[in-house]
Amino acid sequence: MILLFLAPSPHWQRLDNGRLIASGDGLPPADAAAPLVVAVPGEAVALHWLDLPELAPAQAAAAARLMLGEALAEADPHIVVAPGSGPRAVAVTARSAMAGWLAELAGTGLSPAALVPEPLLLPAPAAGFAVRQAGGRVVARSASMGFAVEADLAAMLIGDAGTSPASFTLPDPLPLNLLAGDYAPISRWQPPPGLARRLGLLAAALAGLWLAGDVAALVQAKRAASAATADAQAIATSLVPAGSDDPVAALTALARQRGADGGLGAIAGPVVDAIAARPGAALASLRYTPSAGLVAGVAGGAGEAQALAQALTSAGLAASAGATRATADGSDTPVTVTR
Repeated sequence: MILLFLAPSPHWQRLDNGRLIASGDGLPPADAAAPLVVAVPGEAVALHWLDLPELAPAQAAAAARLMLGEALAEADPHIVVAPGSGPRAVAVTARSAMAGWLAELAGTGLSPAALVPEPLLLPAPAAGFAVRQAGGRVVARSASMGFAVEADLAAMLIGDAGTSPASFTLPDPLPLNLLAGDYAPISRWQPPPGLARRLGLLAAALAGLWLAGDVAALVQAKRAASAATADAQAIATSLVPAGSDDPVAALTALARQRGADGGLGAIAGPVVDAIAARPGAALASLRYTPSAGLVAGVAGGAGEAQALAQALTSAGLAASAGATRATADGSDTPVTVTR
């Protein structure tokens, strides 16, 4: 697991069963095998403690909104309530802050599993405040408060309460995850390996039926019976422009141009195979035109999309990754594939 702190400047730790095995400054390299937990700045999250019954997440957020009332700094903030019942933490964050964090991470190919307010990574003390100070910045937490402020303001907020130095820890389970509600990750379908080839063949078959419908089925049946060459010639003549020397050949060329005759199937099969082989990638969208080829929207970050394009190129297709755009649940990168 990777724990990334965004404040006071980005730095990260790689943990193995709670043991620190690596660390560094800046943003960490993308690693689909290691879940990424991001500690967002306490200055950007208002933490409250409210006594609420056990409710569904959306109901708990609505109840917290009503209870906080005029204490909310803006009309439509993002509100997340910690799981459980009784007095518990409620995080209030500006939607612009959420969008900014997600866009920054998506721009470097990072897809977080959780966003946690920084003060909640300090242990909750039985009394007083647990404090982590770095330079003039103080992160503090008590049983019913949590904040990150400058040292002089922290002294005013803490007052006469006792303090004890503390270090950040990554509790299991997490106390609260801001990736909820409108920002909850969307569960994307991952095809089983055995189904990938069948999906490609099905896509090709559907393309053929879409193009020719009952006429194509009739022509194929007549050919299989080896007794209707004249019928096939007549049907093809009715489907292609007048004046064609070989109507059957002209109809075949038209089918190939529109994506039938293996065009879509030859692309779709390897694309689905390649996505199934990459646990960090998921298929967000899919569209096909004969002129532009197949465009797969890949979730999982720019790194996954680039790796997918390279795998398809190695398989003999022409593939390129486009510009990554941030979405509510991460990112979406188009990968264009042609024969």
